[in-house]
Amino acid sequence: MSDFEHLRTDSLTMQQISTFCHVYECGGYAGAAETLGLAGPTLWEQVKTLEKIYQTKLFSRSGRNIVPTPSGNALYEMLRPLLASVASTFDRLAEQVEQSTPHLRLVTGSRMMMEELGAPLFRFQKKFPDAKMRLRTADNATAQRLILEGHADLALLIEPPQNLIADGIDYQSLYPLEYLAALPPRHRLIRQQRLTLQDLSDEPLIVGSAQTIGRKQFEQAHFRLGIAQPTNIVAETDNSAVTIACVRAGLGIGVIASRAGGQLTRHVKTRSLANEIGQVNVVAAFRKGRQLTNALQSLVDLIRDLSSTM
Repeated sequence: MSDFEHLRTDSLTMQQISTFCHVYECGGYAGAAETLGLAGPTLWEQVKTLEKIYQTKLFSRSGRNIVPTPSGNALYEMLRPLLASVASTFDRLAEQVEQSTPHLRLVTGSRMMMEELGAPLFRFQKKFPDAKMRLRTADNATAQRLILEGHADLALLIEPPQNLIADGIDYQSLYPLEYLAALPPRHRLIRQQRLTLQDLSDEPLIVGSAQTIGRKQFEQAHFRLGIAQPTNIVAETDNSAVTIACVRAGLGIGVIASRAGGQLTRHVKTRSLANEIGQVNVVAAFRKGRQLTNALQSLVDLIRDLSSTM
């Protein structure tokens, strides 16, 4: 590194990085000033200093608003993980030095909470008896937003396709789930050990709503297999637990990503659709650049190890 690069690096401060990222995320100085509790001119000066350090323009005027330049977009993607990494050092150091009580904020889907998380959470509590947990349920998009906004530490969700993973999200793979047809106990198709999507064409179906990953894979499988017959969808849900409730109520056949021998499916009959729709992975998502505390990583490991043996 040259003397000039050393000088520029030494001039860079975390406050400048934080200010730039907040201005970027808030879309202007006014919103960032309100979030940070600082005056707009102060933020403007810090961004201007950052532009001098990097020798490039980070924002440009668009009417009465500002928009990031290509350099601003690129720098934000570089600095955002760095900011998350630095922020996580406070929790990691407190955990190691002060032996502070772990506080975990976990967001997941209803089916996952009811089906796979009981045993891992019990084991985690035994390992960290003083830990405080806040558990909440949300769909994939909401869970990712809660992570990015700093309202959750960890999200357990079905792995989205690349175009549906929010910028700034990183994740660890945990365990697979297969797609199942869930049938009422006395349904005539139970006599068939193997079901296909074509078999379900004339049946009333309960499937995920249009924005869910399961619905997208369900429709992609129909397209890939050349099934042109319209499906008879009688109900759309946001999670598999609600789908199972609809099946038990007699509304029709549910299509879910779950476990055939799980608690939720014990009052219905299931047949695998994995040959045609496939499988999905459950992942643990967190903010990109964040260093997980020992407690958080222990929870992730417990979920992966215990759920994979169910």
